[in-house]
Amino acid sequence: MRIVAATIVLALVASLATAWISPATDERAMYGLEGPLEANWRSRKVAGWPAPFLADDPGTSVPHHIGLEDTFRPGPFIATFSFWFLVISAVVRLARWGTHTLRQRL
Repeated sequence: MRIVAATIVLALVASLATAWISPATDERAMYGLEGPLEANWRSRKVAGWPAPFLADDPGTSVPHHIGLEDTFRPGPFIATFSFWFLVISAVVRLARWGTHTLRQRL
């Protein structure tokens, strides 16, 4: 039971740590209202990996910078958390299997 709790905590920490990763994206958002409409649509900065769960909100934040006031996306966050949970679970299982195999050989 403690291993599952530790895995959940590690997956949560890993998910939140990926907020510093800004993958390339083709998302666009409207920055500004002056000039031609087409000129105001610019690329939107996102953060999180493998599924970006933070997106720059041009109406409430500094443009092209991710901060606490930006848009949080719960669906991609759950996907990112699930990815890291599976990776950490696999590493723990392999480590336990390797330790068990080593004990049998000794």
